[in-house]
Amino acid sequence: MYRKTKIKMYIFNWLFKQVFSYISKDYEHRLQRLLNFLKGISFSNELTGLVQNVESNMQNNPVFKRFINRLFTDYNPNYIKNVLSLLLINVGFFNTPFTNLNAQNDLPSPFTILISPTMRCNLRCIGCYAGNYSKDNDLPSSVVNRIITEGEDMGVYLYTILGGEPFIYKELMDIVNNHPRSAFQIFTNGILVDEKIVKKFWKAKNVVPVLSIEGDEEETDKRRGKGVYQKVTGLMNILKNEGIPFGYSAVLTRKNFDSLTKPEFYTDLADKGAFFGWTFLYMPVGRDDTTELMPTAEQRGEYGKLTRHIRDNYPIFPMDFWNDAPYVGGCIAGGKKYIHINHKGEVEPCIFVHFAVDNIKEKSLQEALSSPFFREIRSRQPFHENLLLPCMIIDSPWILREVVAGARAIPTHQGADDVITEFSNYLDKYAEDVRKVLNPIWENELKKNFVKKD
Repeated sequence: MYRKTKIKMYIFNWLFKQVFSYISKDYEHRLQRLLNFLKGISFSNELTGLVQNVESNMQNNPVFKRFINRLFTDYNPNYIKNVLSLLLINVGFFNTPFTNLNAQNDLPSPFTILISPTMRCNLRCIGCYAGNYSKDNDLPSSVVNRIITEGEDMGVYLYTILGGEPFIYKELMDIVNNHPRSAFQIFTNGILVDEKIVKKFWKAKNVVPVLSIEGDEEETDKRRGKGVYQKVTGLMNILKNEGIPFGYSAVLTRKNFDSLTKPEFYTDLADKGAFFGWTFLYMPVGRDDTTELMPTAEQRGEYGKLTRHIRDNYPIFPMDFWNDAPYVGGCIAGGKKYIHINHKGEVEPCIFVHFAVDNIKEKSLQEALSSPFFREIRSRQPFHENLLLPCMIIDSPWILREVVAGARAIPTHQGADDVITEFSNYLDKYAEDVRKVLNPIWENELKKNFVKKD
């Protein structure tokens, strides 16, 4: 099956790129011709509905139309067509038969695998779990390559690379080039990305960098260091001039809430070339961790509303790791749709759940995904009927305590167990407060969109 799938994948990718190249030469007219053609050959209600939906949005939704325009005008066609081919064909289409096969073998089918090959970093951001590590602490490149190869054999073609700072890891771009059928989302502070690395992006054409920023210049430099904002926005300008698609990543804290809720923050990022972005809540899981930076329940609710408003009205696609959980059915950790493998090879259920029972150096990816620890997590998902409360760390913290104790999972760095020891009482109260704020939003505004009536 796998050999036949690779052949089909090659053909589908080739066809997609040919079609994209054809449309890009006169996208305003040729895209409509393509939609008309697809309507004429549609062989399923689902495809017909999809084509009609795209056509309707192109005609009636100016924000959607601007998104499509940006794909053809803001980015180099040779780069964007390769990235889109990987995401739409390999990640979007070919993940399905593997998902079905994995289900037959009683395995989960992750959508992406997160890998932190190093925890070394050139910055010392407040509250980050990266610390003083040496090169000897890095995950060997042979292991990283094996993880990706085993993942591809399971139908995983999207890899999210984190750290530390990924570009401290010298072998990173060699690994990326070793896996041309996969797309790589690389989270970086941007300081080490120079013209030499940008040329390597061009060689691979399967990298989408995600640049860390905390709001305006004052907020970014306050957490990340003086001058960081100018450096990261300078890189945005370089990527825009090169026509390379990229995103942004922001950590929402109690302190930078005002900065991250200004619409001009998002319009400015769109103008600089960002197509999408991720926002993560500050979590008390890092070096010098504290609950004082966690957004309040009220801030969390308001930020979710803002994210939906920006998506509906501005030409950029922000994603909120918590408030957008309803779109994926709640928590996706523990192998349901993703896992995290840290620099020591420890397989963690989530980028924020720093506990593990297995090490990828000693087990295969399939064995790690099948661990009793991960199976127990998956058996409890979703953790709450309100899908705005997806998280077993801050929304149902007693569940995290139970599954960690039951599996005898060990903390993967000093202080990782603070969330189940020192902060347990605070997090229980936080979960209670969040319910008071988010339950009405779920019941009155969002539930009807995600829960089918019997």
